[in-house]
Amino acid sequence: MHPDTEFIYPLRCRPRTALLILAFLHFLVDFYGGLLTPLPQPTLTAHLHTDLGYITLLIGSAALLANLVQPLSGWLLPPKGLPWLLLVTPLIAACAALIGLTSSFVLTAVLLCLSGIGIGLLHPEGSLAAHSLGGRHAGAAVGLFMSIGYFGFAMGGMAGGIWAEAWQLRRFWILALPALLGTGLAAWAGLHQLKGHVDTDEVNEDHFVSYAPIFGLAVFTATTMCLLIRFLTILLVRRFPDSAPQAWGGASIFATGVTGALGACLWGLFSDRYGPPRLLLGLNLAALPFLALLLSARQIFWVPVWCLCLGLTIGSSFPLVVIQARKARGLTQRLRMGLTIGGGWGIGEVVFMSGGAYLNRFPADDPKPVVHILSACGLMMVLNIALLLQQRTSGSRATASAPVGVQFSA
Repeated sequence: MHPDTEFIYPLRCRPRTALLILAFLHFLVDFYGGLLTPLPQPTLTAHLHTDLGYITLLIGSAALLANLVQPLSGWLLPPKGLPWLLLVTPLIAACAALIGLTSSFVLTAVLLCLSGIGIGLLHPEGSLAAHSLGGRHAGAAVGLFMSIGYFGFAMGGMAGGIWAEAWQLRRFWILALPALLGTGLAAWAGLHQLKGHVDTDEVNEDHFVSYAPIFGLAVFTATTMCLLIRFLTILLVRRFPDSAPQAWGGASIFATGVTGALGACLWGLFSDRYGPPRLLLGLNLAALPFLALLLSARQIFWVPVWCLCLGLTIGSSFPLVVIQARKARGLTQRLRMGLTIGGGWGIGEVVFMSGGAYLNRFPADDPKPVVHILSACGLMMVLNIALLLQQRTSGSRATASAPVGVQFSA
């Protein structure tokens, strides 16, 4: 039995194996979250016989629901969690792959909302389980759990784009089958019998990092990634209509997610030494020229290259924001986590839906309004830089006037 925890007894495998299975569950649900990202135009507009405004509303609403479920479930579910959710959430999330079975807008909306609920429910439950399985190395375990989710979202985007380019939505339901494997592995490992762990330690109220600017960082960073991921393929469809744009869009989303996952691990290792604010400042500054290169690309094969660079910079920065939020002053830790992750990405989805309504005012083949929307990502990175510079200035002043033993965490 593990010397530090009481969760090992129900497991039918080693804790490390169970952690890998748990990470695979996160991969699956985020795979279904990313599956439709390259499909709004022309696949879904043609399949549902509607315009892009309704499609962005549909996808954005389902994603918003997934983000709302996360803080709500963390607030309403028992502190130790409901581990049996680990068995059913992959199956619920897989509803996104069933949309090819219906051409009804309402039924498609129901399937996507169910998928969003499954995605939202797994994240807090899986985080509790990862924390338990990690034992003394809980931080590394949660980091692995988060990074594999990025990779799953990226793989979903690539798979959806390639499938749509080759077969549209014919037999799209086949992509739901891996969820059966995930549920079977989780049941075999005994993940549904785990006992969660809740970190009740709170940050000292004398801490000088205020939560308000960190929430601003969360909103701007999440919104930037929402717009980039959701509108990139639409830009390619309009700018390069004869170059298999949906497949290239899926590959670009995959590129962003892969380097985002790798970067999240890398910057997490450096965060203890250099501090999240300093790393976040550098990542936002570095991302700006790559965004400019992406928007000015005149050959489609350059787009995944610039997306690799964007993933390694702004695409891998959100976990650093989460680290800061965990240590911030103001509100309870659980509420800060819910607002940072669910609130930040939820606002991003609302902006995405507004962007879809904006695009509806222009011809369906005009790339210029998409460029305008994606250019707003650069503005939000500039706002992030301003918040980080202000935070460093406030921290320096606080450190200078602080009594011995109280320091600003940079």
